[in-house]
Amino acid sequence: MLMPGKEPPADASRRRCQQRLVLYGWSIAALAVLARSSGAWSAPRRLPRATDILATADVPLGADCCGAVSPGCPPIPPANHLLLFVSVPNAAADASRRHPLRAQWAKSLALMEQKARGRGAPRSPRTELRFVIGTEGMDAGALKSISAESHTHRDVLLIDAPDKDAGEPRARSSTTLKVLHSMRYAVNHYTFDYFARVGDDAYFRVDYFAELAREHIFPAQEAYIGYKFSNHIVPATDSTHNFIVDMGFLLTYDLAQFTCAAHRHLHDGFPEDAVVGAWYVGTRARVLHEPRFHDIDHVTTVAYAPCTNTSLLMHHMWSQDKWDAIDEEGLLAC
Repeated sequence: MLMPGKEPPADASRRRCQQRLVLYGWSIAALAVLARSSGAWSAPRRLPRATDILATADVPLGADCCGAVSPGCPPIPPANHLLLFVSVPNAAADASRRHPLRAQWAKSLALMEQKARGRGAPRSPRTELRFVIGTEGMDAGALKSISAESHTHRDVLLIDAPDKDAGEPRARSSTTLKVLHSMRYAVNHYTFDYFARVGDDAYFRVDYFAELAREHIFPAQEAYIGYKFSNHIVPATDSTHNFIVDMGFLLTYDLAQFTCAAHRHLHDGFPEDAVVGAWYVGTRARVLHEPRFHDIDHVTTVAYAPCTNTSLLMHHMWSQDKWDAIDEEGLLAC
């Protein structure tokens, strides 16, 4: 007979088991907090085959904090604030595309510095450029060569991803991975106003961009900007059509943070431009058409336009003579 105030043995056993589980859970949580605060545990581990930064001229990816500040994620130093982080997906064998873009980038930065001094500013806004190269399957000689280039120029980011696609893969497409994980790298090492993905056959006028940014031409939040896909059926003004064509795009810092934090859940297949657009479907991101991004030849009728002094990104810079046609003011005759 059960005495008053006594619970059945089965209920008592179940209650003790529940208490032990609660205590066990709290113990694990406390250990995790202690480990994270001591640096022994960083970010949740990546999914299998996700991409890590292998080697850079800076520092490894480290904790995947995505710009958040927490016990395991110290704040990014104010000195690491940029106007713009530029990611250029590239292949190790395509040095002929890196060299002219790198040379013009240096000229554009000098022009930007000159303009800053002209208006009495102490210096121009800081920017960072990275050529993003995949090392998956790369032989030791090629890896040694591209690593040396990385440390010489301090503008190469090496990631564990295919350097080029074989066909049109539904997952782990080279360019998509390069965009995704260079964005992770940027958000984990810098704060910035804008992230830019620029084609390695495109000329981005960073000095002109800095002028436009000073005038607050571009939104500061929730903006995904570039030449919006359009054709004779879907005009660029159609707000339901949500991707920027593959010459390049601008992204505000908050959306780059979102991408970093969500990267495990984002599709990484081909084609990169449409896939990137899909990342922001269902968010508050505004897809903004920017006609100052354009093609410079008639390979495609989607985005062709002649060059003017308001051109910001010019696509299809396929030959050295096109780079040589850029004048001292950074203008391209095309």
